[in-house]
Amino acid sequence: MKQLEELKLAYRRTFASDDGQAVMADMGKRFHFNATTFVPGDAHQSAFLEGQRSVLLTITRMMTEEKEPERNQTNE
Repeated sequence: MKQLEELKLAYRRTFASDDGQAVMADMGKRFHFNATTFVPGDAHQSAFLEGQRSVLLTITRMMTEEKEPERNQTNE
């Protein structure tokens, strides 16, 4: 759990900077972040484009996900 939180922090440090925001904006335009990836009649191209988009979704999720709640461990 601690390793995941450290990784999320690394994503935030990387992409929250001015340069990181510029890169995310550019990638958003290039890789269809806010657009459909469906290509009528071409399932392979649709899958390819959605794969590109999924990278941006993962980066965004890692930057915005809240910290995982710590589980209480009790000895019974």
